[in-house]
Amino acid sequence: MIRASAAWRIAAALALTSCAAATPSLDDDPAGSARLIAARARDAQVVYLGESHDNPHHHAGQARVLEAMLAGGARPALAFEMLTQDQQPAVDGAMGDGADPAAVAKRLGWADRGWPDFEMYRPLFDLVRRYGLPVVALDLDQPTVRRIAKEGLGALPVDERHRLTSLLAPEADRERELARDIEAAHCGLLPPAAVPRMVEAWHARNVTMARRILQALDRAPQVVVIVGRGHQAPGGLPDHVDALRPGTRQLIVDFVEVGAEDSGPPASGSRIVWPTPPVERPDPCAPLRNR
Repeated sequence: MIRASAAWRIAAALALTSCAAATPSLDDDPAGSARLIAARARDAQVVYLGESHDNPHHHAGQARVLEAMLAGGARPALAFEMLTQDQQPAVDGAMGDGADPAAVAKRLGWADRGWPDFEMYRPLFDLVRRYGLPVVALDLDQPTVRRIAKEGLGALPVDERHRLTSLLAPEADRERELARDIEAAHCGLLPPAAVPRMVEAWHARNVTMARRILQALDRAPQVVVIVGRGHQAPGGLPDHVDALRPGTRQLIVDFVEVGAEDSGPPASGSRIVWPTPPVERPDPCAPLRNR
C-alpha cells in the first residue's frame, strides 16, 4: 500500500500537469492514484509506466493504471521492453491462440532471457487477454545489441547503422552521465574502451523502441509502454520519440522507490512520480566480481 503522503505527492504532480481549473480529489489508496493518472493519460498518445524490473510494487501499480485506463474506455496497444522485435510473430501467435499467460511466458523464453518472475507481469497479460489489446515487442534483437556493444555501431551495414543511429542533438553532459550510469551498472569493471560502445548500444535500443512505438501508434489510438525506468531518463525513449515525431503527446509515470538515489527528474508537465516501497536486493556486483 502507498501511504497517503505518497499519494499526495502524486496529486501534486497531477496538479502540475492538469490543464483543468480544478484538480480532482485523491483517494488515499493506490486505486485512487491510478484513476487520477488514468484521467491524465486520456490526452496522451504514449504513456510510459517505468519500472524497476524486480519491484513487485511497480508491477502492481502498472496493472492498476492500465486497468483504470481500460475502465475509462481506453484501448491502447501494450508495448514491452522485455520482448524483442524479432519475437513479434511469436508474440502474435502466442496471444492469438488462447493460451494461458504462463504458457505464453514459456513460449517466449521469458525466464531464459533473464527477466524477473513472469507472475509479476501476468496481470498485464490478463488485461490484454480480457480486452483484446495488441501486444508490441519493442526491443532491439539481442544479437545486434551484443554486436554493437562489442564492435560499435560502425560495424553494422550502412542501412542498419542509419536506422539505429540516434537523432538526438549532441549533448556532452547527457552522454557523460549516461556513460557513468553504464559504468556503475557494470560495477566499474568495464574496460574504458568498452563504455562508448555500450552507450551506442543503449541509444540503438532506444531508437528501435521509439520506432516500434510510433509504428504501433499508427495502428492504435494510444500506446502504453512497459519499460525500465532508466529508459525514461534524459536521452531515453521519450526524447527519441519526440526526435522522430515532434509533438507526440507523451506522459511519463515513474515508479520510484522511496529513498532511491536515482530518483530521476522532478515531476513536471509530462512526468508523474509514484513513490513506492523499496525492495531488498543482494549485492548485484558480487557475481561480476566472481567471474
